[in-house]
Amino acid sequence: MLPTFDHIEEELSAMLSIPDEELTEEQKLDLEQYLDELGQQEADKIDRFCQFVRIETERAEAIKAESKRLARKAQTAQNRLDYIRARYLTIMQQHGLRKVSGKVYIASVRESQAVAIEDQNAIPAEFWKVREERTPDKLKIRNYINAGQVVPGCSLIPTYSLQTR
Repeated sequence: MLPTFDHIEEELSAMLSIPDEELTEEQKLDLEQYLDELGQQEADKIDRFCQFVRIETERAEAIKAESKRLARKAQTAQNRLDYIRARYLTIMQQHGLRKVSGKVYIASVRESQAVAIEDQNAIPAEFWKVREERTPDKLKIRNYINAGQVVPGCSLIPTYSLQTR
């Protein structure tokens, strides 16, 4: 089994912490050879990791693209469904039909009421829903702090992410 990246890094740190003056020439050669081997293992591990990241990134992008394609296809199907329902409703209303039974299914016209808004300005305040969502503008805050300004309750902290190329 291949050693983990963490194990390789720990081993490298341990080997590099050995003082040269405590080693014989033969031990120094062995250490150098072992460090070369660890370096190769490290390089192989990084290559495999980065290849995995690249493949999974491409897979995720392909899934996103497929998701968008399927969403468009679903919207087309929904539009077709909305059209055919509206068409059948119109035909049934034109012929005064409230209910038509098939062998398995029944189509019926159901009446309901919808609110029509003619003039929003005339609607009294008690009939309004107020949704207020406040979120900090982090880009603006960062720009102010970077420009030497102080924004109460805010500071910049370092964040880290792994980049693979």
